[in-house]
Amino acid sequence: MQVPADEVCGCPLVRDVFELTGDFCRVPKRRCNRHYCWEKLRRAEVDLERVRVWYKLDELFEQERNVRAAMTNRAGLLALMLHQTIQHDPLSPDLRSHR
Repeated sequence: MQVPADEVCGCPLVRDVFELTGDFCRVPKRRCNRHYCWEKLRRAEVDLERVRVWYKLDELFEQERNVRAAMTNRAGLLALMLHQTIQHDPLSPDLRSHR
């Protein structure tokens, strides 16, 4: 790929490795050896961040699905019908009998 002669590097300048300064490299792209192929690295960072966001979104959808399933099963008629009481004291009368 041929770089035009008047194109500047444009790499965002940072301070202390991660802190963006808001300035950009103004050296002509053909002569800037300090920021060689910085655009590819930046695209890779953006893609990695996208993957992280999609992974987190997938986790949140899974949590929402689990909460919704728990809410629907919470007070359903089926749960009430399947519920069994245990008679711990054999001497007490069975509360389920109609006598």
